[in-house]
Amino acid sequence: MSYNSRIFLFVLCLFVMSNKLVAASKIDVAPDLFLVQLDSLIKQKNISNDMTQLELLVLYNDALIEKHPDSIKIFKNLAILNADLNQPKDALIFTKKYINNTLDFSILNNGAYDVIRDSKEYKELSENYLLQMDWLTFLFLYVALIGFFFTIIINFSKKSNRYAKLFISGFVGVHSLFILEFVLYISNIQYKAPHTYLMASSVALLYGPLLYFYFKSVTYNFKFRKIDLLHFLPTLVLIVFLFPMYSLSGNEKIELMLELNDSYDIYNRYVIFFSKVASLVIYAVLIGKLQYGNGKKEINSENTKQPINKWKKTIYRIHIIYLVSYIIYGLPVSGLLLSFPYFINYIQVSIMSAMVVYLAYMAYVQPEIFKYDYALKDVMSLEKYQKSGLTNALSQELKENLIKLFIEEKVYKENNISLEVLSQRLNTTRHNTSQIINEHFNINFFELINKFRIKEAISIFKEDVHGSLNIIDIAYEVGYNNKVTFNKAFKKETSQTPSEFINSQLKKVE
Repeated sequence: MSYNSRIFLFVLCLFVMSNKLVAASKIDVAPDLFLVQLDSLIKQKNISNDMTQLELLVLYNDALIEKHPDSIKIFKNLAILNADLNQPKDALIFTKKYINNTLDFSILNNGAYDVIRDSKEYKELSENYLLQMDWLTFLFLYVALIGFFFTIIINFSKKSNRYAKLFISGFVGVHSLFILEFVLYISNIQYKAPHTYLMASSVALLYGPLLYFYFKSVTYNFKFRKIDLLHFLPTLVLIVFLFPMYSLSGNEKIELMLELNDSYDIYNRYVIFFSKVASLVIYAVLIGKLQYGNGKKEINSENTKQPINKWKKTIYRIHIIYLVSYIIYGLPVSGLLLSFPYFINYIQVSIMSAMVVYLAYMAYVQPEIFKYDYALKDVMSLEKYQKSGLTNALSQELKENLIKLFIEEKVYKENNISLEVLSQRLNTTRHNTSQIINEHFNINFFELINKFRIKEAISIFKEDVHGSLNIIDIAYEVGYNNKVTFNKAFKKETSQTPSEFINSQLKKVE
């Protein structure tokens, strides 16, 4: 080799080395990271494409000398190349770098990732970025839809306390919104709809007030006043506090989800967690006082066993369980605990789902619970007779005498029967008679009379297999003075008019 050729090769080597040094100083990604990838590729013996090892080295050399604006494209190429060469660890590193810089999750749809599909690294990428829909996700989604349906349909019910149905439907709606947000989170759908991020947090302080006012609505003759709006003031303050975060763009919210920007997220988590725990605790105490500690000794009667009382107790217990579960869930999520089992995420959502399903189930099985009227009536009766001098022994004796008057003497068939007349037959006061009927039968005097009269009329209709009797004659016989009152009472008791009932009986005979 000539002297000139040697000098040329020496200068060429110096040029190449200087380029490497300049690239290492200018590129934003750490040079040693690229060297690790370089070493892993040099050790790769079987390359499944037409590229030679020398060409791969040139590719990496080009990557090192590229300027920063082009590094994103480099991340993508290196991610796909490592996946295709079955280098899952390196593919994971560069895929995350590419997604964090571009928020483009479509890279995982590249066929190169089929090579590492069974690796734990690909499963990590899939769980973090791709759509995840399993049976549990579908179950939570189904519960959320049930809750939204309940929220709407309960407000169309007639003859019910409008405040009670408004508060209980709002309570279920808030639960359903949180469950839906959780579904969007665990399924990674939030990346497609970033503006749903923390959407349930805006109503996080409504759980307690809504349940509290529901209990007041079905416990007392409650009317919502303007001053009661103060209970919803913390929610308004929270919305104002979260507004800067809600006003972010979709990409900025995705960065929060990927924990690339903690400027809003960490602080928000602390505020939401502590304010929600405080709200849940305060209203749990207030509801507990309504349910158990109202200072009035309950009368030991049948109305304490009414479904509405069991219903309220069950709801309150679920609420307490939810409070405990939220604290357990919120401690690690808010950053107060460094690590926690992943299943904790599902605990409070499962409890919320149980609450929604229970409410929907009771609405279907015992719809009378949502009429609310009898619950108010029971409590008002308790308060009305709280100072009564009627002893338990006398109460039981009067009850037995009353039953005899209705079963044996059939006093309800007398068209002039009244509370005064009935009291005289029982040798007691009107007040005591009214108390006996309310406590032992959970209805008032007129409802008791109508119940026995309609029962008697039904018995007569069933015996008249040929339908030869006149309706007005039956009305007179059981104690009514006119057909209109009889028809109205009959339909209220049986959901049929007397004529419809007679026709249904005749069809059975045929």
